[in-house]
Amino acid sequence: MLVSIVYMSRAVVPFDDAALAELLREARLRNEALGVSGILLAKDGRFMQLLEGPAFSVDDRFSVITNDRRHGEVKSLVREDIERRRFDGWSMAYRSLDDTDLAAEEGFSPFLSDTVEFPESFDRTSAAWLLKWFRDRELRDV
Repeated sequence: MLVSIVYMSRAVVPFDDAALAELLREARLRNEALGVSGILLAKDGRFMQLLEGPAFSVDDRFSVITNDRRHGEVKSLVREDIERRRFDGWSMAYRSLDDTDLAAEEGFSPFLSDTVEFPESFDRTSAAWLLKWFRDRELRDV
């Protein structure tokens, strides 16, 4: 059975471009080994991530993230069964891709850009709605 989890968290320490690139490299290796795919969005010190894959693997990754000292205020927003994946690979969208080296990093996505729309194949589920909501807002502490 495939599941999808969407969560939000706050960075305990600031993530610069180099730290985000390293986080992406580490996560892609682990996720590939576990059959997990998804997208990580970073904006103003907050993260929103959608993880999808086999239930055991997704739950394992979420447990690791919950206990990761780099994340604070981890909140699960949606957990749902899915029939098919919405992301074939691990991608990370980052709000300000000014550095050309970072923009060229495999797995980064321009999702947070106002000009990027959801692909037509993307299901309009609660997870999709949350991702679009996150992209379109300036986030504040809650």
